[in-house]
Amino acid sequence: MNEAMPVLSETAAALRREFDRSFASAPITEIARLENMLAVRVGGDAYAIRVAEIGGMYADRRIVPLPSAMPSLLGMTGFRGQLAPVYDLAVLLGYPPRTAARWLVLVRGRHSVALAFDTFEAQLVVPPERVVALSAAGNEPASRPHVRGAVAQGDGSVRPVLDLPSVLGDIQQRVEATHLSMKER
Repeated sequence: MNEAMPVLSETAAALRREFDRSFASAPITEIARLENMLAVRVGGDAYAIRVAEIGGMYADRRIVPLPSAMPSLLGMTGFRGQLAPVYDLAVLLGYPPRTAARWLVLVRGRHSVALAFDTFEAQLVVPPERVVALSAAGNEPASRPHVRGAVAQGDGSVRPVLDLPSVLGDIQQRVEATHLSMKER
């Protein structure tokens, strides 16, 4: 029994040193940063929207139509007690206007603005290496504005990623241009 005591003491000392060393070293914080995106369809084409750029997604909201010189403005709707203009994302991307869109995303920004689109397909959790520049994806939709990068999907297809701050900038320019033209009348 006395012969086992030195072995136990050495083992206990080694465990104590390892325990102390674990607190002395920096914690391992290298975790792959996955990006959450929404897989949507606009004008029949596949796109992705970064979840970090939206404040919520809604279905079947009542939109009160407004008279407007802007074909992209569908009307107004309410979100948590606040009114927000609703714009047709298809028109903003250069597609022809359509009758109705079921889905809305509330865009994060200084002002409440909602974008209407056709179809919500899925939520994507994407590792950073699958978000690529369009030229690297080999599928550059040059005719579509507001696209920043693409998501390479497991089946080899590529889904362009919409840049919602760019969409908001475009809306602001259109509003200002409409306001100026109405002032001139």
